[in-house]
Amino acid sequence: MSQKITKLKRISSKISPSILYAAFTTPYLIGGLEMDRGFKEKLEEFLNQKWVIKELHRITASGQKSLVIEFGRLIDFDMELANSLLGFPNEFIEEADKILEQITSLEGMRLRVKNLDRSTPIRDIRASDIGKFIQVEGILTRMSDVKPEIREAVFKCVACGEEQSVPQTDEVYREPIYCGNPECTRKRGPFKLVVENSKFIDWQSMRVQERPEQLRGGRMPRQLDGIVREDYVDKAVPGNHVVITGVLRVFQEGFGRQRKTTFRKILFVNHLEVVQKGVEEYELSAEDEAKIKELAKDPWLRNSIIQSIAPSIYGYEPIKEAIALQIFGCPAIELPDGSRKRGDIHILLTGDPGVAKSELLKWVSQVAPRGLYTSGKKATGVGLTAAAVRDEIGGGWTLEAGALVIGDGGIVAIDEFEKMSDEDRSAILESLEQQTISVAKAGIIATLNTRTAVLAAANPKGGRFDRHRSIVEQVDLPPVILSRFDLIFIMRDEPQAERDRTIAHHMLELHREPTAVIRPPIDVDTLQKLVIYARKNIDPKFDDTEAMKALEDFYVKWRSVAEKGEAPLPITPRQLEAMIRLSKANARMRLSNRVTVEDVNRAIKLISFYLHEAGIDTETGKVDIDILMTGRSRSQREKLQKIWDIIKELESQHGGSAPVEEIKRMAEIEGISSAFVKNVIEEEMRRGYLYEPKPDHVSRVVKT
Repeated sequence: MSQKITKLKRISSKISPSILYAAFTTPYLIGGLEMDRGFKEKLEEFLNQKWVIKELHRITASGQKSLVIEFGRLIDFDMELANSLLGFPNEFIEEADKILEQITSLEGMRLRVKNLDRSTPIRDIRASDIGKFIQVEGILTRMSDVKPEIREAVFKCVACGEEQSVPQTDEVYREPIYCGNPECTRKRGPFKLVVENSKFIDWQSMRVQERPEQLRGGRMPRQLDGIVREDYVDKAVPGNHVVITGVLRVFQEGFGRQRKTTFRKILFVNHLEVVQKGVEEYELSAEDEAKIKELAKDPWLRNSIIQSIAPSIYGYEPIKEAIALQIFGCPAIELPDGSRKRGDIHILLTGDPGVAKSELLKWVSQVAPRGLYTSGKKATGVGLTAAAVRDEIGGGWTLEAGALVIGDGGIVAIDEFEKMSDEDRSAILESLEQQTISVAKAGIIATLNTRTAVLAAANPKGGRFDRHRSIVEQVDLPPVILSRFDLIFIMRDEPQAERDRTIAHHMLELHREPTAVIRPPIDVDTLQKLVIYARKNIDPKFDDTEAMKALEDFYVKWRSVAEKGEAPLPITPRQLEAMIRLSKANARMRLSNRVTVEDVNRAIKLISFYLHEAGIDTETGKVDIDILMTGRSRSQREKLQKIWDIIKELESQHGGSAPVEEIKRMAEIEGISSAFVKNVIEEEMRRGYLYEPKPDHVSRVVKT
């Protein structure tokens, strides 16, 4: 390291961070520091190595202008050179860019450095990092539109027409102070910007947030704003997991006389890389893999896993089995025509208060790799999906990711799902099925990935669940959303003396001696590693023809009851796909690449349990999938048709309108209650199919 840099290091330890910022991060001040000749020679020697020249030939031939190098290359070449990048990045990068431009004879060549020896957690960034070259990892939550940024401004004197160039080397727009023409009669201008002769580069603001798996103990995720330029704009979209290197700078908060003593941190990005998402980025040791392979030999492994799901919560075995399958998941399938079949399993929990819905969600979000917990009620701002919001750095609009985009590649647990905003309701459909979010707002058009499994909890409208009414009538979610869930469970709190005593004993023992009560067969750490291993290495296939036939027979048998149109339809292809996903997840949970008949039977058992709970017609006692698909059962549709026929008949008898009381009387003869008639009339009026021409009369809206 040069003597000048060594001297600066000694000085920097004695002065305040704000002075350090002024000395090392303000471009026009840094430009005043001259590089040591030996340092320049060392940097030139590094950039003139054969492998660098070869790489430069490759990138320039393809029209690129960024040379990306590993930080380790700098360390191997010269440790002092590597340290100078970390401590004095502005000088280093400015000089390196000049050398690259000389070597290639191309303007705008840039040096990009990636893979530092360590990443700084966003929450650990401190004043000592100001002006330093750092690396951060996180989720990209916001990306603005690309804007032109002026770097070389050409001004024309309005008085004499003289043009002069003013470099825009910092973040403040600068105009000439004097006219450069000695014969000009108005030395101080005014000056007009000549846009066509000025030089612009692409500019974009961004925001990166800590990853969910980095947070423990309910901590709020920290964020860091950044700026990318030139060929690095639009290299990522919100929801991407990124590793970023750059120079940390600070800007004073407030304006004019309202300026504060605090400064805002902004990372000026040097290199940005989108990294692999999901469990693939987790590494397991050889010891971990050996332990997992030993577990795979256990014939009771599946039961041990299910018993290890939320062990502090008593009972709910079918729900815990479903959650275990959701955590292990099923591989997605990319079809030859470009379409994609999702592998993530979506589960909805609903029912009475105090039945541990929220506790199950929180447990999953804390234990599942890449788990995230949020609430439909509290998901303000961008909500669950994504939105265009005002850019705080550059003005205008920017695209910001919601919980489902941030949770891409993991599991998102959403409490109070029924309280989500109307905007989220319209976007959630695409997210649940296609696993993308399409945004077209404020001139921003984008499609973001939401490849996440959703575990949602919703409360019934009346507080408690009424087993004599359908789920559609009680949960404030439209059928089109309900039908997107693979499994729906109704959690009831009904008095049962023996069960109540067992639950009470379990809860009291938890308070007396928690470690004795909560002894899951597989501890949380091992369970997480088991999930990671399975999702990375196990890809179950339907190689067993008997397993395929068992699934096919069940599907055909259930549908055959409605073949003659005399019974409601109990199942659709959507449930068949759910059974396929559950069967594969069962095999993966056993750490097997082959789906067996037992895997299929367990999937069938779960689907049957769900349909007999959430898809039952309370009037006939039969499974009717149309309750979830359309909101009405077959028997309700038949009643509705009778009411329409009555209205039509009464209209012809009463001059075009039907008396409501007469409709109720005639419906009662057909076995339809007055309450049902009242609900139908109110709903059809809301939907615009009926209107009230005069008090206590209704008429059909006839389309012409």
